[in-house]
Amino acid sequence: MAFTRCIHMKKRVTLNDVATHAGVSPATASRALKNDSSVSIQTAQRVAQSADALNYLPNMAARLLSGGASDLICLVVPSLTGQTLSRFYYASLIAGAEETAHQHGYHLLIKNKKESEGFFSLLDQQRVGGVLLRVGHNRSLEQDYIRRLRRAKTPFVLIGKPPSGKSEFSIHIDVIGGARSLAHHFAEQGYRRILFISGPKRNSDSNDRYYGFRLGLTERGYKDSQLIFAQGDYTPESGFRAAQEHIKRDGIDAVFAATDHTALGVITYCASRNIAVPDEVAVAGYDDQDYAAYTWPALTTVYQPVHELGRHATEQLLNAIRNSQTRSDTMILAPTLVIRGSSVRSAKRAINHQKSVYGIG
Repeated sequence: MAFTRCIHMKKRVTLNDVATHAGVSPATASRALKNDSSVSIQTAQRVAQSADALNYLPNMAARLLSGGASDLICLVVPSLTGQTLSRFYYASLIAGAEETAHQHGYHLLIKNKKESEGFFSLLDQQRVGGVLLRVGHNRSLEQDYIRRLRRAKTPFVLIGKPPSGKSEFSIHIDVIGGARSLAHHFAEQGYRRILFISGPKRNSDSNDRYYGFRLGLTERGYKDSQLIFAQGDYTPESGFRAAQEHIKRDGIDAVFAATDHTALGVITYCASRNIAVPDEVAVAGYDDQDYAAYTWPALTTVYQPVHELGRHATEQLLNAIRNSQTRSDTMILAPTLVIRGSSVRSAKRAINHQKSVYGIG
């Protein structure tokens, strides 16, 4: 008696499946997954959601994984779904990491931090040569990742400020220093009542921007009462709302938004109320997005070397893979204050305010 054994294999998700799920063409889906600027933000978010939902694995990564290749490194990032700002940041980070990996004969796989089960499966199967882990968003989950990476003896590099007490190599941008330099600039311009609009709660980068800004103002003799805090979420809407609530009521003459994206909302509010920027209210952001030089007036901001961050992190990871050991220190990259028209008063107004900054409540 003959028996036929049927083996049911799970069909690998293709780019066409992602495109169909998102309601776009395969060409558009491909461009969206490569962070091509020709794809609208809304479409890119829809494609990203579909890729996450279907657990899509690009063809190159699939071929490498099926062969047990060790020339595959993985960049683990938070979910980007619905986060327009994060998309700008991670496009630069991924580009820096991917270019460096390819230069050295490695391929880069991007994984969503929340999809931990699939990632840990790759570790258990020893399919990944090394890991770049973006930290600073969910400490509990990140601790779990670090424990599993140690257990698997997989080389890894932390991108962002590491959890306290961790000795692994990490690399991050001096966010505190960037915000501190902006505070000094505001002091030099003579601003007296300043509004800070934060990012999401428990976001370490946003907290560092607030801390650095407060530190810089304190160094210039400001009192705590001169700085007003408003909760934001890195969106233009939160910038508009905070400006609407505080500028008139609290006599605000300068606003530091934790991101350029939020600063756009502040500028829009000021324009809608005929509030002159910067002569009535100065506005500054953070990140130096591509559009910052093209707002009116052009936006003062802090440039973050995110592409370089991805490059240096990947170089350190590749060194660890080749030398079978990882450094246990920290590399810090310096940001740059970019002063533009949105924060610079006319010379006469600056002189009139110069003596009245310090010690005013």
